[in-house]
Amino acid sequence: MNDPKTILEPIAGFLLDISAKLRGDFFNPHSLTKLQNLLRAKAYTGATSIIEVGSFRGVTTRRLARFFQHVHSIEIEPALFAEAQHRCAACKNVTMHLGDGKHILKELTPKVSRCLVFLDGHFSGGITGQGDEPEPVLAELDILARDLDNIVGVVVDDFRMFGFDKGWPRKSEVMARLEYVMPEPEWQHTVIYDQFISMRRSPAGSRSK
Repeated sequence: MNDPKTILEPIAGFLLDISAKLRGDFFNPHSLTKLQNLLRAKAYTGATSIIEVGSFRGVTTRRLARFFQHVHSIEIEPALFAEAQHRCAACKNVTMHLGDGKHILKELTPKVSRCLVFLDGHFSGGITGQGDEPEPVLAELDILARDLDNIVGVVVDDFRMFGFDKGWPRKSEVMARLEYVMPEPEWQHTVIYDQFISMRRSPAGSRSK
C-alpha cells in the first residue's frame, strides 16, 4: 500500500470510500478500507497472527502490528525491505523476512497457528520486485494447503487486476484454487472491496506454537 505523507491522507481516502459506498458508486478502495477487511477477517476467525506477503514500504505492516500478536512480513526487493524494516523497527511483534514469498511461506506456515495470510506480493511496476512470476498467488495457495490446519483465513489483494495485468491468473482461476484448497462448508469465500477473502467457519486445529 502507498506511503502516506501524513495521517490525513489515509483518513481522507477512507472518507472518500465511505462516500462512494453511500452513493453506490464503483471505487478502488484506499488503504484503510482494505485494512478493515483484514480486521473483519481477524474478528471472524479469531486469528492471532498474520503473514503479509509483500511488505512494500511497511505502512500496512506497522498498522497490523497494533492488532495482531505477531506479524511476519515478507519483501523480495532489498531496498523496500530495508525501508519497511526501518519503519517497523519499534514494533517488537514484527518479524521481517527478505526473499521470495513462495519460498519463505514454506518455512513459516509449519510454525504459525491461528494465522491469517495476506497475499499482496506481486509485481506492480516501478520500484516493486518480483520472483519468477509477476503474480504467484496460485503457487502460494498450494503452499498454504500443506499446513492448512495452522491457517484460519486468506486475503488476496487487488481483485481488479487479475486477468488484466500481464502474467496474472484470471479471477476465476484464483477463486477456483481458493475453493479447491479451502473447500466448503468448512471455509467460506467472498470478494469485497477489491479483495478475495476466504475464512474458516470452524476453529482451526488445536495445534499450538
